[in-house]
Amino acid sequence: MAIQRIKEQEVSYSYLYIVVSYIVIKYLLEQFINLRQLDQLSVKQMPIHIEQTLGITQKQFKRSQRFYYDKLSFEMYTKSIKTAMEIIVILCGVMPFIWDRTVTFFKMDPNSEFQRGLAYIFVEFLRLKLIDVPNNFYNTHVIEKRYDLSQISFALQFSDLVIESALWVVFVPILLYSYLYVAELGGDYFFIAMQFFVLIMAIVSSLVYPNYIQPLFNEFEELKETQLKSAISQLAFRMNFPLEKILVMDGSKRSDHSNAYFFGMYSKRIVLYDTLINNLTNEEIVAVVAHELGHWKYRHPYIKLVFFCIKILITFYIFGFYRDSDVVFLSFGFNEKSIFIGSALFFSLFEPMNTLFQIFELHLSRFFEYQADIFANRHGLGSYLMSGLIKLFKQNSTNLMIDPIYQWYYNSHPSLFERLKYLNKLR
Repeated sequence: MAIQRIKEQEVSYSYLYIVVSYIVIKYLLEQFINLRQLDQLSVKQMPIHIEQTLGITQKQFKRSQRFYYDKLSFEMYTKSIKTAMEIIVILCGVMPFIWDRTVTFFKMDPNSEFQRGLAYIFVEFLRLKLIDVPNNFYNTHVIEKRYDLSQISFALQFSDLVIESALWVVFVPILLYSYLYVAELGGDYFFIAMQFFVLIMAIVSSLVYPNYIQPLFNEFEELKETQLKSAISQLAFRMNFPLEKILVMDGSKRSDHSNAYFFGMYSKRIVLYDTLINNLTNEEIVAVVAHELGHWKYRHPYIKLVFFCIKILITFYIFGFYRDSDVVFLSFGFNEKSIFIGSALFFSLFEPMNTLFQIFELHLSRFFEYQADIFANRHGLGSYLMSGLIKLFKQNSTNLMIDPIYQWYYNSHPSLFERLKYLNKLR
């Protein structure tokens, strides 16, 4: 659909009010959930089960509580600022104002949806960065460094920002042009065309990101011939895991957090954070890797991809009923119709459904974590996984007191104590 002028008619603001109402309701709900979590983080006396399980001191417990209290309080503050700005942008007609100025200010072709869409995205990118960049720097260099949890320097974080912006300049025009082209080409069945487009983009990104983009931010080197490499290789062989390489990533230059993961379409590469190697025994690292390989064995990445495709199909199928609606565009102050603007407006209207999808995805993710733990335990590594998890939670200063509603709404992993309890039942 090329850019089309909408005929003058009576304007109904019902869709605008629906979006604003949902933004307010979601904000109040999330702040209520966050306040419940703040109550948990206000607990000053360490519960007995934490002391018995983790063996940490009262001082360490208080430090963890203070860190997450400060972190969540700042998140609530930034959420309030962002929500207020989002409502102002919608009610004051900032979106149609920017769209119209893509012609008068940026001198774009008034009939080129790609040019005007690109200019619109650029303005939105700058607007969001003006909020996100100071917040990220404060969170990293004030809150996290106050508790010695961040190792990243100002120079490195600024370098990351420059690289991210450069990648934006390279990829956003390509993605926008491709999206508009496929949407136009698909016609009445554009939702099927978009399904294939998004699927191809997901596959391409899974190949491009770990191999070409992530090395721009971190250094990777192959794990040296050690007992650890031999143990992981033997584990992969027993599981028929198509292991190509075991890599070590310099995660310590940014933080003390540890992790392990794998990537690759056919032959796979396992990545270990250097902090993981420095803080866990070989047996515990092998147990953590076994957990990750459990995700592969149970085909969790493919199940998530199928769910993602279903979500995309439903989303764009419903979008087909709205993309030509004059009422939707007029409700938000636009006097022109286009696929680009229609997409932006629709995804705002679709946000309630998207929230339900996200909650389901979180539930599915937590279920998958339990399955991966079962897999590691079946290979005789349950006790090592438990001790490794405890060390990781200590090292990462992970949140110890979690409200159940907060856990259900936000977290993709079960809590440490839920996982330990589950692993104990399996033994």
